Amino acid sequence: MSSVPNALNADATSLAAAQANQLASSTAMVNQLNSNLQSIYMTAFNNWCISVNAGRIPNTNPPQPPVQYVVSAPDKEGFQWPVVDPAGGLVCAVPPVPADQTNSTPKPANVIDVGHAIPGAPKWFSVGPQDTFPCGSTTPPVTSEDGTTGTFEKYGAPVGPGWYLLVS
Repeated sequence: MSSVPNALNADATSLAAAQANQLASSTAMVNQLNSNLQSIYMTAFNNWCISVNAGRIPNTNPPQPPVQYVVSAPDKEGFQWPVVDPAGGLVCAVPPVPADQTNSTPKPANVIDVGHAIPGAPKWFSVGPQDTFPCGSTTPPVTSEDGTTGTFEKYGAPVGPGWYLLVS
């Protein structure tokens, strides 16, 4: 004969037990909600950092962490629930903000920066990062980054800085 424990224990069905269970459940839920909020925030912050580090945007407006959840004060029946923190506490601190990579100082005009020869097209050269020479213009004799000396004509491109053609 097996013995079956008494499932109708008076303590397990009391109001105090229900309140304690509700508090334990609410506490676990608050921890899970805050963990999820922090994870979502950190993903958004890291995505923002990628744009800052790439120089696409300044670092002046970092995403702010969301307000955390807390367990409420007991209601008139003594139950407590997850609520947004009425005091406005944040789910985490703002991580260190990366240095601003945007270049607010304009490059000097008419800088000639002939890059390397383009593989398979030995008379065509890339445009270097410091170049501000106008498209359609011909350079005086200069030396490219890979050591080719000559006169180059700059061609614009719909995307990117363009190319240089070795003309002599």
